[in-house]
Amino acid sequence: MIRIAIIEDEPLISKFHQKYIEKIDGFCCVGIVETVEEGIGLARQPNVDLILLDVYLQQKNGLDLLKQIRLEEINVDVILITSANDQQSLKTGYRYGVVDYLLKPFTFERFQESLLRYKQTVRLAEGKVHQAEVDRLFHPREQPVLKPEDLPKGITKETCRNILAVMVEHEGWLSAADLSSYAKISHVSLRKYLRFFEEKKLLEKNVMYHHFGRPLQQYKLSRIGKDNLQQF
Repeated sequence: MIRIAIIEDEPLISKFHQKYIEKIDGFCCVGIVETVEEGIGLARQPNVDLILLDVYLQQKNGLDLLKQIRLEEINVDVILITSANDQQSLKTGYRYGVVDYLLKPFTFERFQESLLRYKQTVRLAEGKVHQAEVDRLFHPREQPVLKPEDLPKGITKETCRNILAVMVEHEGWLSAADLSSYAKISHVSLRKYLRFFEEKKLLEKNVMYHHFGRPLQQYKLSRIGKDNLQQF
């Protein structure tokens, strides 16, 4: 079992991180704190394997906590989860050995991918490894290009192009209602195409939770989706 600590100053976000962790086999949450001072104490605990660390922590910088962890040579790994998308934060995280960098808002799928990749790293470190195993982890192959002739029955090239063009034009996150309106396609048909796009990793999905009502699902083009636009 991989034990995760959360250092995040927004309780609602911490709660969602914890729910995500509980949905993935082989991981558990062993602590949640909100400040840099509490964070260094939690990092020193021997029962913590991985830390989910926010950059902005109540007027202080989580990157300073990351530096302190490395200075003290604490045997713990770190994933940065933050809205800080500036290059300097990215470079600092990379130089101080974070295992991943997730920008808010992110999807459960991206979060899960990060943890599962980390689990692979841990397994590799437990015994002798071969170059092929290392290459699969550190140099994953690009996703295959989607070909229009491979489209399943009921999915047309024209409608794919229409929906993807809407996502390119509006960028950012769009709800199913937004897409249905902009693309002038029924909700029933749209759901079929969204499922297909998800299967092919052409889009990312984000779930917005509110204090009341149903969660709002939003979509935007993934990197793979952008790379495959010319196919339509």
